Amino acid sequence: MICTSCYFINPSENVFCQNCGSQLPHVQNEKPNISPLILANTLDNSSLLISRGPWEMRLDLSIPFLLVALAIYLFTGNQVYALTAVGLGLAFALYKTHDTQQIISQSIPVELINKTIIAYGPANTSNRFSLPTGVLYLLSDGLYFKSFDSNEDISFIHIEISFTESAKRIKGLSLFAHWHEIQMNNGMNEQFTFTVQNAGEWMLLMKVLRSDMFKKPTV
Repeated sequence: MICTSCYFINPSENVFCQNCGSQLPHVQNEKPNISPLILANTLDNSSLLISRGPWEMRLDLSIPFLLVALAIYLFTGNQVYALTAVGLGLAFALYKTHDTQQIISQSIPVELINKTIIAYGPANTSNRFSLPTGVLYLLSDGLYFKSFDSNEDISFIHIEISFTESAKRIKGLSLFAHWHEIQMNNGMNEQFTFTVQNAGEWMLLMKVLRSDMFKKPTV
């Protein structure tokens, strides 16, 4: 069970987090009060969704269009063209946010049913100028990407947790805020790039999971 306060991975029977002492979500109530961002993507609703909220996503997707609309108005003074750009931006933001929410609301792939899913979130394997095409899962034994887009070149990828040691966040311009690239190899000289929301959380969780898995037993 992962602590929602500090992201420490606790044994499933724990009542309180071993790291920060916070009460773990699965014992707070007889029926857990699941956050609106924790969707029924896993069997027990206990995994962490790493994603921007719906309204935050709409804002992220709208901002480029709003900037374009402002530039149009400043350079041409034409309100109609500017409002048209705003309208297109709002329509695009509503549509793509709904599309992303549908992606992360998908039932977990059958191949992951017996796996421990720690976290998941929208992702693609293209670049930061493309929108989510699938879901990246952080499992107890590594990363698993599943595409729900028939146009995606890669339908699924599994990378063992030991190889996430090579993960690095790639800095650079992004079309949308909080949309970052993480690059790593799979141990066979093949590099993969995952574009995810809030890459810092992914990097932290992978580090915590590696340290927990490879921790040497004390004598």
